[in-house]
Amino acid sequence: MVDLLPFLTNVIGLRDPHGKGHSHHVRDLSIAFGRKIDLASAQMETLAFAAEIHDIGKIAINEFIINKPGLFTEAEYLMVRHHAQLGASLIELLGLDPLIPLIILHHHENFDGSGYPHKIKGNQIPLEARIIRITDTYDALTSNRGYRTAYPHKKALAIMEQDNDFFDPQLLEIFFRMQRSKKQ
Repeated sequence: MVDLLPFLTNVIGLRDPHGKGHSHHVRDLSIAFGRKIDLASAQMETLAFAAEIHDIGKIAINEFIINKPGLFTEAEYLMVRHHAQLGASLIELLGLDPLIPLIILHHHENFDGSGYPHKIKGNQIPLEARIIRITDTYDALTSNRGYRTAYPHKKALAIMEQDNDFFDPQLLEIFFRMQRSKKQ
């Protein structure tokens, strides 16, 4: 059987020049995080796969919008937000572990219930999606975007701390400890 992961990450990279690098960074951060909290081998495999392709739904969004410099209009932002649902629908068709589309679907849910697409909260959000919510945010903050330059490490952590209601508090504290020890 063909290894799907390189194919899928290349597809992401074709549509979004920052997407492939972002996917790799989120995967690497998520793997390190999973090891830190002693996830089982099968969970680690699922987490790594889902982290690598968490933004796959962006391939179904207009390329002009995905690569637009500057801020999105409200309508564009709503289209981009739809990528979690699009990605879950695309991956569901592959017949993989059914947790993978759920992780992709919920990687923008906030722990306080203010996220999207379903506004679920707390432990209703799969553990792996809660991890990716943290690692995805950190990588997005520390990377250049069309609308701003990358934040330094300490500023990114400060922003995440300010927005701490979005993240599982126990997982966020572990992530902060990991990042602070790594960057000292």
